[in-house]
Amino acid sequence: MHLALELLVLAFGSASYVVGARDVLVRGYAPSVFSRVVWLLLAGISSAGVVASGSGSGAVLLAGVFLVGNAVMCLLSLWKGTREVGRLEYACLAILAVSVLVWLVFDAPVVSLVLSLLAHLVGGVPTYRRAWRRPASESAGFWSLFFVASVFSLLATLGEPAQSLVFPLYFVLFDGGMTALALRRQR
Repeated sequence: MHLALELLVLAFGSASYVVGARDVLVRGYAPSVFSRVVWLLLAGISSAGVVASGSGSGAVLLAGVFLVGNAVMCLLSLWKGTREVGRLEYACLAILAVSVLVWLVFDAPVVSLVLSLLAHLVGGVPTYRRAWRRPASESAGFWSLFFVASVFSLLATLGEPAQSLVFPLYFVLFDGGMTALALRRQR
């Protein structure tokens, strides 16, 4: 059953980024290059934190999909994205820098992981705000697929040490909320 859950994490997580890539290539979504670079750095630090904290394979797999998916989206943004830079990106970079510093100075990968997820949350506030105001502006497919992958990852990590739950639980909550907001338009 554990292998089945991991395959579902891989399938649904990868599918979410296929939908995201399609949105850029076909539907005209134009992500900010600088934002996507920040998200890629965040994904790298988060993934390293998941691995270094001894998280289970379900969380590691979700983090890997998150990293590869963000790399793809970053590359697509270089081609199809905008060149906007805002204060929020700088705030997220500052939190990520603190995250790396905490890890290097205190050898605390779990704290670093939590700080990188805080940077993700801060960076996600405008997306939440936009989805609240205009649900159709967000891709329900993208958010719901990664939400489902996160649920399967969380299920695969049940019974493991608490640090294994941090990454998938965060994305169950974050992407679950985005899914709910994006689906409001269909009612």
